Amino acid sequence: MNASLTVQDLFTLVLFLLGIGVLTYLIIVLNKINKILGQAKNIFDANLKEIDITIKQLPEISENVKDITKEAKEALEVLEPEISGLVKNMNSITSKVEDITTVIDETTHKVGDTVEVVSDSISETAVAFQLNAKNITEYINLIKEIIEMIKKALQRN
Repeated sequence: MNASLTVQDLFTLVLFLLGIGVLTYLIIVLNKINKILGQAKNIFDANLKEIDITIKQLPEISENVKDITKEAKEALEVLEPEISGLVKNMNSITSKVEDITTVIDETTHKVGDTVEVVSDSISETAVAFQLNAKNITEYINLIKEIIEMIKKALQRN
């Protein structure tokens, strides 16, 4: 058996095989889509009562949302001047606190400088007293020596 196969026949065969593969894949995809739709229908059927209740409550929910929005808007309109005043007060308080902090910082530096100057002065005064005490002791010793000399001189005469 000899059969000759042309290139056109080969391409036709390949196209038929590709067509069969694509159709098979399409059938599998459609089968999965059908299963998903079946599950969605089951979920919908199981929750049909709750969905009906929710749909019936939507006008009431919508009305409640409308009322809440209206009340919130009115409250914001009433509170807006108060909020603006509060923000201004907070800015003022913040500014005053910054000023107080600056004053405290400057005062702390001044107190530190003053304590340093006083410490230096006390230290210098203590040194001066120490030197003066030594000088007074030396003067007293000199005076004692002079008195002793005068006393000896008077005793000789």
